[in-house]
Amino acid sequence: MPADLPVEFLTASPEVTRYFREKGSRPTFDWRDIAPREHAYAFTVAKSAGFDVLEDLRKAVDDAIVNRVPFEDFKARLTPTLQAKGWWGKRFAEDPADDVSKIVQLGSPRRLRTIYWANIRTAHAAGEWERTQRTKRFLPYLVYTLSLAERRRPEHRGWVGIILPVDDPFWNTHYPPNGWGCKCGVRQISRREAERLGYDPEAGGPQIVMRPWRNRRTGQTVTVPVGIDPGWDTNPGKTRGQNVAELLSGRLGELPTSARRAAIADFTASPAFKVFVQDAIDVGLKRAARVTALKAEGLSGRDIEARLNGELGFAMTRFPVAVAPGRFGDDHLPVMIDAATIGHAADHRRVVDVSAWPDFGEILKRARLRHDLAGTMRAFDPKTGLFMVLDPLGRHWRLRTLFRPRGKARYFEKQPGTDVE
Repeated sequence: MPADLPVEFLTASPEVTRYFREKGSRPTFDWRDIAPREHAYAFTVAKSAGFDVLEDLRKAVDDAIVNRVPFEDFKARLTPTLQAKGWWGKRFAEDPADDVSKIVQLGSPRRLRTIYWANIRTAHAAGEWERTQRTKRFLPYLVYTLSLAERRRPEHRGWVGIILPVDDPFWNTHYPPNGWGCKCGVRQISRREAERLGYDPEAGGPQIVMRPWRNRRTGQTVTVPVGIDPGWDTNPGKTRGQNVAELLSGRLGELPTSARRAAIADFTASPAFKVFVQDAIDVGLKRAARVTALKAEGLSGRDIEARLNGELGFAMTRFPVAVAPGRFGDDHLPVMIDAATIGHAADHRRVVDVSAWPDFGEILKRARLRHDLAGTMRAFDPKTGLFMVLDPLGRHWRLRTLFRPRGKARYFEKQPGTDVE
């Protein structure tokens, strides 16, 4: 295995790839221009502002994560593109903070290694944290493990062997990586192993010594733990989890668009959302099975619907499954779905595979769209054969119809409205 890749990089888990892919892209001039928490839902490269290279870098990192590309191959594939676009070596570039032209370092082998390392390590750290949260009932502790780097910071060496509960505040700031090039790790362990290794629940966590650090770009002074590089005193997986908590508490609208998009993707991939979807499918199938008997009683139309609602009502809960793309007339409103939409698709045996749900954002970006005078948007995705009807409801879109029509494209062509480019 290439030395550039962490041990856990043998496979790219869904948690790891989703963490990276659901980040928005944000060009910056300086790494200090973006707050540390924002790195959990924004892909950025310093000195990329003003150059058409951010998406090239993003695609290369994504490929490295998914296909386990070693650094030398990553560098060899990307370098010619960056050089052709002028993002290489030292050159003058205007700093948007003061409109002054300065000599800056653009692309270089060293910078590419930093981009490669930082994005792969944080993606895997976030994926590990998500898995840790799922298994903490059985493995409730984390132990800080020794760095594999040749040079080890003395503070990091002092943290080796620390054992604390998964949800201890220590991991808010000290979950690895804890600085540029940091190769420390954690291992999730059982209560029995923690006790065998000498864990004392009465001792509490280590004292965290803070130091001031002034961001010369913004003028803001913050405190960071001694031994952790500024900007690395976060837990990327936990930050994304907090975004999901904001979503579930009904405060989705308070999140920035990039954080909102990431939170929705994380939630639709969660076990809790899959339970919601499966429950809606089960109710829909049971309702469909009752229709024949109700017709035998002489009921029809609305009477059948009223009886079904009384016997097998759908949950009133509504959850977001995507952020509407700019083609919808905005680029920040959530697309919401309720149990009735899912259940009615099940009624007609046209329910969509649950595994496709985290991809609704991408589906809506590429789908054919048709907009009618009432404001309703109809979408058809030739790649999946998926047809959707979405209604504007003020601060969100309601996805009210979802199925795969038998006629596919022909079905979409018959829909009312004007095509949206």
